[in-house]
Amino acid sequence: MMKKYLTFTTKAFQRTLTYRFELWMELFINVLFMLVYVYLWKALYTGQTSVEGYDLNGILTYIVVSQTLLTFTFTLRVARIIEEKVRTGEVVTDLMKPIDFQLMTLATAAGTSSHTALFNMLPKFLLFYGAFGLSLPPSLLTVLLFIISVVLGYVILFSMEFIIGIFAFWLVEIRGIYALVIWGLSMLFSGYFLPLEFYPAFLAKVAAVLPFRAIIYFPTAIYTGQLIGERLITAMLIQLAWVAVLIGLGRLGYRAAFRKLVIQGG
Repeated sequence: MMKKYLTFTTKAFQRTLTYRFELWMELFINVLFMLVYVYLWKALYTGQTSVEGYDLNGILTYIVVSQTLLTFTFTLRVARIIEEKVRTGEVVTDLMKPIDFQLMTLATAAGTSSHTALFNMLPKFLLFYGAFGLSLPPSLLTVLLFIISVVLGYVILFSMEFIIGIFAFWLVEIRGIYALVIWGLSMLFSGYFLPLEFYPAFLAKVAAVLPFRAIIYFPTAIYTGQLIGERLITAMLIQLAWVAVLIGLGRLGYRAAFRKLVIQGG
């Protein structure tokens, strides 16, 4: 059964390989912005030995890892793909296929994101690791937990985009919702700009009840060793909980969308 979905992953990966110019432009722009961000933090740490438990090497490692993970946000595009399929009517064909629409969308996204990870994120991280002497995780177990946390964070990001995309069945367009959730709330509360330890107490409390920190902050804090022991276990359990909740909401959403199509006769 999974072979069908792996076909979608493979085809998406191969399709992305054809966009070489776009790949190099994205990589160039990403590296440029990361350089600016790294040198900004180096300037801010002038005369400082440690802030909220992060020394200069620690904060630079956090920034590079978080910026690298942010690449998924730029390249996933699930919500916009679903919106386009609804607009063109292609989604009717997808929903009528004898496959799970949500799993098919995830499998396709995984193919595109695998290409992003191999040809954008990994080279970018290695470049900054070599140039700035960034820290590595303290143990192989931490590396494994970091990878698992990244995957869970990715599924959470996918699930949010999927839910936003499903709104296209009822709304004329979803750009406003997408901008609010992905570029507004997620950017603020995911830990992308800076570690959540730097946040004022009231913003940290808001971040704690939202799913966004599970996308970037949790895996990055695991990598840097900020989350260890019980805090690390709690963080990953929170990620698992958000995965279950958001996937469940996504399934309810696309089933409602399917019923809407059936009632309206497609």
